[in-house]
Amino acid sequence: MANERVREADARVSPPPPPPTGAEPSLGELFRQLTQDSTTLIRQEIALAKAELRENMGGVARSAAMIAVGGAVALVGVLVLTAFLVILLGDLMGNYWLAALIVGLLFAVSGGVLVSTHLKRLRETNLRPDQTIETLQEDKRWIQSEIQDVKRELT
Repeated sequence: MANERVREADARVSPPPPPPTGAEPSLGELFRQLTQDSTTLIRQEIALAKAELRENMGGVARSAAMIAVGGAVALVGVLVLTAFLVILLGDLMGNYWLAALIVGLLFAVSGGVLVSTHLKRLRETNLRPDQTIETLQEDKRWIQSEIQDVKRELT
């Protein structure tokens, strides 16, 4: 009775014995192994894609944060300088509304150039996981060749 319990416990814990050496694995075992390998490969590819996307998005997030911080600091400086330039030009020209118009146009053009430059940089950032796509294509070719090998062995 005790021996039977030990055997039952061993059967639950131990994996099935491997096929004898020199014996060909059965078709079921080949498909099971192919399924396990494919599943593992797909999980690894998904993990790689996640890591690659995280890395790409980290760079974009850092750039966007630095643009925002730089913009806020520049805004404070621009406000002070704007007031200074309007007063200076107004005193020189004797016309404050014309001085405000000139200074406003100057800053609008400068801001447009800055925004345009950084939007172009953001558009050039590659967010596509190229390495993952390439390895997925290789994996697809590998799985197709494995399936062809199994079909050849069956015929």
